[in-house]
Amino acid sequence: MNLAHFWHRRLNNIVVLCLLFLYASCNNSELYRRPSFEKPQFIIELAETKLLVSELERDLVQPWEVTWGGDDYLWFTEKKGNVLRMDPNSGSVKKVLNIKEVYSEGYTPGLLGLVLHPDFTSNPYVYLHYTYVDSTSTDVFDDRGKPNYVKSRLVRYTYSNENDTLIEPESIFHEIPGSRGHNGSRLTISDDHKLLFSIGDVANSRNAQSETSLPGKVLRINLDGSVPKDNPIPDNYFYSMGHRNPQGLVSANGKIYSSEHGPDNDDEINLIQPGGNYGWPFVEGCCDKDNEMTFCDTVTVTEPIYKWTPTIAPAGLDYYNNPAIPEWKNNLMLTTLKGRSLWLLELDKSGERIINERIYLQKQFGRFRDLCVSPKGDVYLITSNSDWHIGRYGWMYENVPENGNDRVLKISVIHESEEENFKDLKVLTEDSKPIEMFVQAKSGNDANGMFVYNNNCVSCHMKQGQGIPDFAPPLIGTKTVADKTKLIETVLFGMSGEIEVKGKKYNEIMPGFAVGLSNNELKDLLNFIRLTANDYTDSISVKEIEVIRNSRTL
Repeated sequence: MNLAHFWHRRLNNIVVLCLLFLYASCNNSELYRRPSFEKPQFIIELAETKLLVSELERDLVQPWEVTWGGDDYLWFTEKKGNVLRMDPNSGSVKKVLNIKEVYSEGYTPGLLGLVLHPDFTSNPYVYLHYTYVDSTSTDVFDDRGKPNYVKSRLVRYTYSNENDTLIEPESIFHEIPGSRGHNGSRLTISDDHKLLFSIGDVANSRNAQSETSLPGKVLRINLDGSVPKDNPIPDNYFYSMGHRNPQGLVSANGKIYSSEHGPDNDDEINLIQPGGNYGWPFVEGCCDKDNEMTFCDTVTVTEPIYKWTPTIAPAGLDYYNNPAIPEWKNNLMLTTLKGRSLWLLELDKSGERIINERIYLQKQFGRFRDLCVSPKGDVYLITSNSDWHIGRYGWMYENVPENGNDRVLKISVIHESEEENFKDLKVLTEDSKPIEMFVQAKSGNDANGMFVYNNNCVSCHMKQGQGIPDFAPPLIGTKTVADKTKLIETVLFGMSGEIEVKGKKYNEIMPGFAVGLSNNELKDLLNFIRLTANDYTDSISVKEIEVIRNSRTL
């Protein structure tokens, strides 16, 4: 080969490489071209990273759980009994199961927790928890002494790839006490391949402090349904107790974290310890009130690692530690309902303390129910604007989308080469403070009756005590308000089950305020209801409240 020919070939190679480089540079956006089903909504701008918020699916009906499967598909549930599976590349959604016996009327019954076996390819198991009606049940009663026919099941299904459906249900628990409220459950699988199952107290606070009752607990189960040998109590699924209504659960860094609804105060993030007692119903949040300290003097209570008053209604919980979004590494990710936002809660190195909080997407999509993180570091969220709460408390929820509810959303990194594609989108940053809540609890003995009423009762019974049709009974001229003893018992300990007030039936749950309010606050509240909203002349004393409080063990 002569020298001229050598340089001619060398020059050709250089030209070809340059052309390839220019072509790749001009068309680099093609590498990150997003599927057409992803509809961009907003940009979130972090310190170094820009994120795209896209809508993937809409018009869902009360979704509850979303999780990334070992098959690289997105799985989610709808409370009415549907399990859906989404191909994240094409956006196609397939209903792989409908459970016809699911009961979903009320606060939080329905098809709830879902998790896939960690080795899904070899063991294509899907674990589900749902409520149903057992019309033959006569042995479980509500607070009014009537049979409670609502129960729940934890069931393992097998996914059939051939038929793209769930088959062969195997019951793990089939007669868990249930209710129209506080069933709120989540499922997760720990690093040591144990199934963790959180369940609320099913509107009966006594369950939470009983080691032999399943509700109000976090349970720990072998993946075949048997009891792990190293559980805190031999031959018992019990792992922790004293839970009111947990609605988030995640395993991360060898630890288990849970988010939990308080009543009108002290929403919580808990680090779940084996054998731990989290205090409900005797403790709300930390042991910092006189009546709580009495309980904490006799029982070791595990206090939350984070809490909120005013409440934000914490829901789904996950953990972010992917390099895709470095600003979010080592953070718990929390969706909120009343707070209508995504919270990032930074953990310290031990994972036992939250050292920083950040809030995103307030009021942009309404209530967020759950979220999950994909192996690529994308975050998927589901909203919860089609459930009962929006209808009941519409006055609380401004800026909730009216069309297309509910949705699956995706948060993913924007690559530099595709920024031009989204230049017209609204840019969001971290929110400086939480939404101001309309109903806020306040502790202390200086609160007058109207203040206590406005901060604990008005959301259901309304400003004038007129109630909400078919939901909350009125407080004007009723037999319960007229009966001092019955009124004190109801406000202290709450009630559930069907009642009739002024010829109309109601079947919702009223929480008790025995822990959240002092006797002085209760006195002011009850006298405001009796003497101001009504025209009774015999006031209620602190002594009367104290006698009834002490006569009943919660």
